[in-house]
Amino acid sequence: MASPHTKDFDAVVIGSGAGGLSAALALATAGLKVGVFEQHFLPGGYSQGFTREGYTFSPGVHYIGGLGEGGNLRRIYEGLGVANDLTFFEINPDGYDCATIGGYRFDFPAGRERLIAALERAFPGEAAGIKSYIDVVLRISDEIGRCLPARSLREKLTLPVRMPTLSRHGLRPLGKTVAKYVDDPMLRAVLTIQSGDHGMAPSRAPTALHAALVGYYIDGGCYPKGGAGSIAAAFIKGLNARGGSIELKAKVEEILVEGRRAVGIRLADGRDVYAPIVVSNADPGVTWGELVRAEHVSRRLRRRVARTKYCVSTVSLFLAVDMDLRAAGLDSGNRWFSRTPDIDAAYDYARRTDLWEAGDIPALFLSATTLKDPTLRHDGIHTIEAISLAGYEAFGQWESRASGGLAPQDYVRLKSVLKERMLDAVGEIVSGVRERVVFAELGTPLTNKRIVNASGGAMYGTEKSLGNLGPLSFAVKSEIEGLFQCGASTLSAGVLGVTTSGLVAAQEALGCDYDDLLTAKGQSVRIYSSEPDRDSGESDLSNRRANRR
Repeated sequence: MASPHTKDFDAVVIGSGAGGLSAALALATAGLKVGVFEQHFLPGGYSQGFTREGYTFSPGVHYIGGLGEGGNLRRIYEGLGVANDLTFFEINPDGYDCATIGGYRFDFPAGRERLIAALERAFPGEAAGIKSYIDVVLRISDEIGRCLPARSLREKLTLPVRMPTLSRHGLRPLGKTVAKYVDDPMLRAVLTIQSGDHGMAPSRAPTALHAALVGYYIDGGCYPKGGAGSIAAAFIKGLNARGGSIELKAKVEEILVEGRRAVGIRLADGRDVYAPIVVSNADPGVTWGELVRAEHVSRRLRRRVARTKYCVSTVSLFLAVDMDLRAAGLDSGNRWFSRTPDIDAAYDYARRTDLWEAGDIPALFLSATTLKDPTLRHDGIHTIEAISLAGYEAFGQWESRASGGLAPQDYVRLKSVLKERMLDAVGEIVSGVRERVVFAELGTPLTNKRIVNASGGAMYGTEKSLGNLGPLSFAVKSEIEGLFQCGASTLSAGVLGVTTSGLVAAQEALGCDYDDLLTAKGQSVRIYSSEPDRDSGESDLSNRRANRR
């Protein structure tokens, strides 16, 4: 039944994260009048960039895969017509990730064969197990890329046959899979330390989850020129060129439903905006727990939302330092730091609620953004983002007070304590950094919730246990006609996962094929090197990566 209301848009999108913007751009390209409504004053969600005292930071995007020739994300950017507005820097291919574990260091080189060779040099007694493990996880990753998302019932029912490696190995906890192939505790730590990219401890993460991550970064990673905000800017430019619009500081209070159909949204300022298509880039706790009235939600879905757990959150330290970071031993690659080979220790720490007594931070991730993007600054000041895992429970007591007006003093004191602990950990990676800090600001799970309205300040939406993985995650097409979901709680987390989820939402809304959304011509992603000792001109990333294999 058609809505009796005057239509303001053909489609409205709630939230301007990577999923929301990709859905909006795809719908606008199909000829729909699209409006995006973002509650924050900056667009992009976790893909935003922000500036403090002249220093630019990108809190949620530190490297991106899939940009080589034939890569999934490259195909999306070029097919949507935004690639010509995007430039990337390839981070150090000899060590795009560097693990420092209890004083031991291992650099992850780009390329499957180069990675295997580096691991075998470091752990010669484990050569057979290394090859077997890498083979298994990359076969799982390939199966995921070929078979997911499964859209029809037939595709879902035949997944075990079409994904034999995943069916055999992928549902087992990562820690057990690694232990099946290798014995050395340090090697096990090296193979699992990147689990921070999906937010699940090795003892609990499904192997399939980690395998998808390994496959995504097997050829290394790139960083967007200008920071993550440049990606959102390119999408918004494309949206505006196609007649769409985005409104910032426009918090959605309710998704309007009549009968069993979404008809629009109600904003916090009281305005009703009508559209026959609504795409929610909010997570399920917000979409179904706050925006859709309970009487419109089935009992089954209410039960699922009530028992849904969310991914771990973070404490983030944003630094500007007046020092030569390359002379201090850093390059454009990321640093993964752990005090112990027990990678689960970081997740155990994140579950603690008594952070006053928790002691040293056991692990963190460090990204020197001005080394990744050498165009960001030319004054000798470098910016660093350091991230450790944290649970929302340790901060929840301050949510209502910290979000309105002045933050309570005990919260401010805890932030000060955590900042010092983070600086101590950063100092173990970059000697002498504490004395060269010219700017420091700490974000907590409360910051994440305030800025992106994520349940529990989660990094990656729902906890990626088996019940929230792949075909078992929250469906893009919802039980309410005309209402679609996208984002990290649907198909997958990460830039590729959430961007793809937005395209699938548009595909479902339009009733078209996925490929019909990626039709732009004459587009090409530009990629340069972050490292000064490599070619400074535009690089042919695909050729260089082919040579690495």
